[in-house]
Parts: sequence; structure tokens; C-alpha cells
Amino acid sequence: MVFKDLAHEQFYEGNVIRAERQHDPYRSALFYLLGLTEDTRSHINNLYDFREDNIRLEGLNNGWQTGTTVRLTRLAFNLYSGYTGEHEDETHSFSPYYLFDNGLMPYFFEGIKLRYPAYAVDIKRDWLPFVPDKDIYDELEQ
Repeated sequence: MVFKDLAHEQFYEGNVIRAERQHDPYRSALFYLLGLTEDTRSHINNLYDFREDNIRLEGLNNGWQTGTTVRLTRLAFNLYSGYTGEHEDETHSFSPYYLFDNGLMPYFFEGIKLRYPAYAVDIKRDWLPFVPDKDIYDELEQ
């Protein structure tokens, strides 16, 4: 797992333990993404209810949210529960076209990998039958 910085890593680890969900891909992705910025870290209680063990949708509309933090919060909420807004006209805001338009994109992919660990395996060469072995290249060069 790739962390943006030490504060990000500590936030992630602390909140996964706090929620008592160390092996839950939904919360792993949620806390990983919400740990990316100081704003979302410092407002975690506006975004996640530890007693009810659920996200707080109203946190999307808080005044502290910026263009970047609202994007990462939307992705985190979507990966957690599939949430795409309360109204049909909001769904565009949850599309990759809008969400990934910022400098946190590499970390967004890490969050997606946490949410879908079964599909995030490394691609092995032998899985790709259309990729010739090195020996074939050697024969072609001769």
C-alpha cells in the first residue's frame, strides 16, 4: 500500500483499528481515502459515525469541503456504499470524469484496490497468452 505521507498512514491505521474493521475492504478504502488531506482527517467525525458504524452523508455539504476534498469524499462514500448522490442530477459528480480530475489520482487507485482486493492482483505474464515469450523474440531476431 502506498501512503501519501506519515500522517496519512497513521490516520488510516488508527481509524481502521478504531472502527474495529481491520479486514473490511469497505472501511479500508474509506479511511485510506479520507486520510489523504489534513481537512478530511481533521473532520473525520463529520464524515464517519463510529458509534453507528456508518458514513455521514451530510459531511459532503460542510463548509470546510474544498473541490479536492469533496471529490475524495465522494469517491470514499461511493466505494463504501455505492452512494452516487441523492438526486439524479448529482450522479455526474460521482463519475470518473469529475472525480479523478486532481493530483490525488494515484492514491484514488490505491483506494479502489483496497475496496476490490480480489481484482487488484498483479498481472502475471503467463496470464496473457498473446504476449510472446522472450525465446520467441530471440528466434525472430536470428
